[in-house]
Order: sequence, then structure tokens, then C-alpha cells
Amino acid sequence: MTFVLSKVLFFVLAPLNVAILLLTGAMLAIYKCRNRLAQRLGIAGWLVLVVFGVLPTGQHILHNLEARAPMPTELPRKVDGIILLGGFIDTDMGTLRGIPQLEASADRLFAFTDMAQRYPYAKLIFTSGIGKLEQTGTPEGQLIKPMLERMRAYTRTRLVIEDKSKNTWENATLTKELLKPKPGQTWLLITSAWHMPRALGVFRAAGWDGVIGVPSDYLTQPGDNVPFKANFLNNLNLANTAIREVAGTMFYALMGRWVSDKQAALLLNREAASLPNSSNLGSGKTNAN
Repeated sequence: MTFVLSKVLFFVLAPLNVAILLLTGAMLAIYKCRNRLAQRLGIAGWLVLVVFGVLPTGQHILHNLEARAPMPTELPRKVDGIILLGGFIDTDMGTLRGIPQLEASADRLFAFTDMAQRYPYAKLIFTSGIGKLEQTGTPEGQLIKPMLERMRAYTRTRLVIEDKSKNTWENATLTKELLKPKPGQTWLLITSAWHMPRALGVFRAAGWDGVIGVPSDYLTQPGDNVPFKANFLNNLNLANTAIREVAGTMFYALMGRWVSDKQAALLLNREAASLPNSSNLGSGKTNAN
């Protein structure tokens, strides 16, 4: 139910969809001779197109998201596993053509193979099933093997595939159930930079500790300056990605499926404060004379 609700929510919040609905309402209002209502709906639709299509609003939001989970300045020497989130394979076209087809977020795959070579003894985990609302077609996890084979990066003894998940929450929970991570282990998480804050928060909420984000697939430039681009369709596309990500994070947070880094630090401090004072326990002092 939550999966369907999230898909409907993302559709309704997409800026272009909002503008079309508002302009359609304006046309219907004109047909019904509701001129004032038509004027208001038309202006609202125009404002949506200007704010998200002309102005770099989506770039600003994505820039802030990407800055929240930067690449670590130093990676650990030992890693137990490398987790790659799906969402970059066109399963329908790949199945029809018989050749794996990559989508816009394919940089995730290259970051994954790079980390796999850097840590030759770490487990390799790919997690993704069918993310579409209709839940038909081939799970993404079933297409990753031939894709890695074509890249000569498929190691049979290292690769673990989870192909039942439909969203980020199930990525975390089903993969955790499959791998059963132990305390003290270190895991690298690879996904798009703009998706990393939500993904890390979801893994924290799922009770998975020791996860380090390795972002890829950046959509904005580094630094504080966000350039203006007169590409309205691209601006709308970036805005759609940004709003979907922010809405998804808020949706998960309301359901208790997302924990921020500050919340995680606060919980750790509370747990540490609740422990008995080790110095008192080990002192062995008494008041006897």
C-alpha cells in the first residue's frame, strides 16, 4: 500500500504534471464561463513552469542534496561488502533487445566496479527488483549478471543479488535479511549523490550500522555557484528528480523509515550515557576501614 501511495504522490508532485493539471483546469473553467477561476488556474500553471522550468530551482535543491553526503576524504582499508542500489537498467528495453540497456544513472555501475577492484575480497551486493507501479517485467537484479560479464567485472563467488525490492526501504531491509551484517563490519553503499542522503537514512532506520556512502552520478557542479541554463526541459527534469527525492525523504521520515545523521548521533549519545560508568565499575573501592 505504501509503495502505491508513494508512486501516486510522486506523479502528482511532478512539476510538469502539476502545470498540465492546472492549465487543464483553466481550460475547463473557461468552458464553464468561470473566467476568474480560469485566470487563477492559468497563472498558477504559468508560475509552476517559470519556477521549475525557467529558474534553476531543481538544480539548487539537488546541489544541496549532493552536498549533504560528500565523498569520504579517506576510504577504510578493509571493507566487508559493497552494496549497489539499482535504478539504472532499462529492464523492458533490455529484455526486448536481448542486450542490457543503461539509463541515466549508469555512473553507479562504474563506481561499483571501481570499488570492487579496489577491495578484491569484499562481497559484492546488487539490490533491485521491479520499481514500476504495475510490477510487471524482468527484475533488474536478473539483468546485472550479463551486464557485469560484458564489462568483465563479474566474480561469481563474490556477487550476491537481491531482486525482490521495489524501493529504497526494501533495498535496505531485504539486503540486511539476506546478508545478516554483524556489528563492527564496514559496508560501502553506492548510489547517486542526490539519492545518498535518503539512502543512508533508510539504512540507519533499518538498523544497519557501519554503512559508508560512496556517491556517484552527480547532476550539479561543485562549489556554491549554480549556473542558469536556458534548457527548460532539462530544468523540469532536474526539478522532478529533486522534488521526488525530497518528498520521498519526508514520506519515509513520517513512517519512521528514515533517520538523519544528527538523529543517529543523538541516539548513540543517549545509548552511551545510559551505560554504567566503567571507571566506577572497575575501581573496586569500598568505604571499609
